[in-house]
Amino acid sequence: MRYLFPLNPYNQQRQFEKPVWVYPAHLAMYATHLRNEGHDVDWGGNKHELYGKIIRTDEKIDVPFNKLPYPDRTFTGALHKRWQGYGNYKFHPATHMMAANLCWYGKCTFCIDTDKIKRGEAVQTRSVDHCIEEIDDCIRLGFKEIFDDSGTFPVGEWLTKFCESMFGGRNKEVTMGCNMKPVNVNYKMMANAGFRFLLFGIESANQFTLDKLEKGGKADKTIEYMKAASDAGLEPHGTFMTGYPWENEEDEKRTIELCHYLLKKGYLKTAQASVYSEPRTRPDPNSMGHKYLPRFYDVYKSPTFLIQKIKDLRRWEDFTYYLRGARLVAEEKIRKAFAK
Repeated sequence: MRYLFPLNPYNQQRQFEKPVWVYPAHLAMYATHLRNEGHDVDWGGNKHELYGKIIRTDEKIDVPFNKLPYPDRTFTGALHKRWQGYGNYKFHPATHMMAANLCWYGKCTFCIDTDKIKRGEAVQTRSVDHCIEEIDDCIRLGFKEIFDDSGTFPVGEWLTKFCESMFGGRNKEVTMGCNMKPVNVNYKMMANAGFRFLLFGIESANQFTLDKLEKGGKADKTIEYMKAASDAGLEPHGTFMTGYPWENEEDEKRTIELCHYLLKKGYLKTAQASVYSEPRTRPDPNSMGHKYLPRFYDVYKSPTFLIQKIKDLRRWEDFTYYLRGARLVAEEKIRKAFAK
């Protein structure tokens, strides 16, 4: 069989608000599997008429996730500049991996992972040993940073064993990042294991919204958990959403203020906001969320925020990382201005 993997900025996206080139780890695992099986695989081609099957997203993958090999990053071109431009990388070259195919929590109403689980897809987590083999391969290839793009990184005994496997060498060779729920875990253990960037789905400051989204968290614990992660030496990144149809301006204001407070205190090092939408849909262009979205980024006008950013500068990579972040914010403002 001849397989074509046409690549695009939505291959690994969970939201469709804007295109972002993210190394599609799950697709790369599948492409590697097919190639290992002796199939003719074209990674990134575009001559559709020549191929028996075209694989655009992980919806097409018919092999259990935990039976797949880790990606052949040479074959799948993981060093290509399109992937290296991902904004949350600080050290280069960098790449994505996936310890699990879906979020272990799997209940948030807005998330595509929840949608997949409801349609019968099983949550599968790779063994720690297999993930460590992949990390060793990445180190051999010269990668300096790895971001795990599982919906939420596994916790509990799995996380403890993973961290223990990173101690004593690997944590000095490569920096780790991952998606996390705002929960009470041993953040110091994660920092000692080489983690740097933790992407937290905070979403809202309003408990009634978290309940409606079935987030399973407590709004009054958000500051505590972000402070714990920051105090452990990690670099927490917060994601927020705006434009919930059931919220009013005061509700929106509380979430914006929470975002600004966490950034000014240094409990979050970076943050981003998006407009709420249901799974597999694009945000309504008439949603009030587009009005509130720029207000999240207005924190840059605060002297307290700027002083905190200066305090966080410890190495050259910190400086270049913030420069890239400022450029992305500026580009977003320009895009919004021309869209009006």
